[in-house]
Amino acid sequence: MKLSWVALTFVAGAVVAAGCGNNYNNNNFGAQCDPPNGVQVALVYPAPGSTGIPDDLGGFVVLGSTRALPSNYGVVVQNNATGNAAGFGGVGPAPSPIPSPFATPAFASPVYQASGSLGATFVAGSQLTVYFNDLNNPNCAPTLTLGSFKVQ
Repeated sequence: MKLSWVALTFVAGAVVAAGCGNNYNNNNFGAQCDPPNGVQVALVYPAPGSTGIPDDLGGFVVLGSTRALPSNYGVVVQNNATGNAAGFGGVGPAPSPIPSPFATPAFASPVYQASGSLGATFVAGSQLTVYFNDLNNPNCAPTLTLGSFKVQ
């Protein structure tokens, strides 16, 4: 049960180019990466707790509360069964419309952004956890959990 390395080649390269390795294994992450001061983040798609998500879900959507996140922020996705994880690159424009099922933001004035590879494929039946990450800060690690979901 590993993330598809073929689908992750592009985004893994983006993470390495940003100065942060993509070898996140067994949740040995270290100090937490926090969003910029005054910014809240949440996983919108796939909605936390959702099941039956297509194994080629096409990316993740995060949101900032009152302003967009800088492009050096993104997500790391970990397979709960194996501990294997991979970085998904910095945020950019969110798809429109946002895929379903999506979560309703718990805060006002969200700015939607995507982190991930359109076309990322996962092993069917995988339970995945999404963590927030600052790709430019080598002293922090993705330990801020945004949510978990299960692919079909």
